[in-house]
Amino acid sequence: MKFRGHAHRSLDPKGRLMLTPEFRDQVYKDSPEGRVTLTIFEGNIVGFTPPHWNELEERLSSIKNPSRSLRNFIRIIISGSEDVTLDKQGRITIPSHLRKSGKLEKDIVLAGVGDRFEIWDKRAYEELLTQDFSDVSEELSQGGVDLPL
Repeated sequence: MKFRGHAHRSLDPKGRLMLTPEFRDQVYKDSPEGRVTLTIFEGNIVGFTPPHWNELEERLSSIKNPSRSLRNFIRIIISGSEDVTLDKQGRITIPSHLRKSGKLEKDIVLAGVGDRFEIWDKRAYEELLTQDFSDVSEELSQGGVDLPL
């Protein structure tokens, strides 16, 4: 099972987010204690279960001679990360520095993206939906992905 689909949610005043039942099930499948690592990426918050976070850290640390730009990217991803644990109600608390970085206020969209989930400000996610993605067709084709469009 992977993280798929999306749901509109609200953050409570303490910055807690109720995951969907499907997302909670996936978290507990990968982490019986309900642990998730959150970090900032491309203006939204990304949540990884421990196996996927560990794999990402290993891949990033194995890059030989990274450019300054890549080192800064890795610095932001790793230093901005925070481990959180689901509470008994299935909520995670998004730390204030990540809420600020992701410009999260109250209304958010929780989006499943395969091995991770993303937490978007509702307006930013709605803006993403208006984009024209026709410019990625060649890149998809080069990657061996042919969509039935």
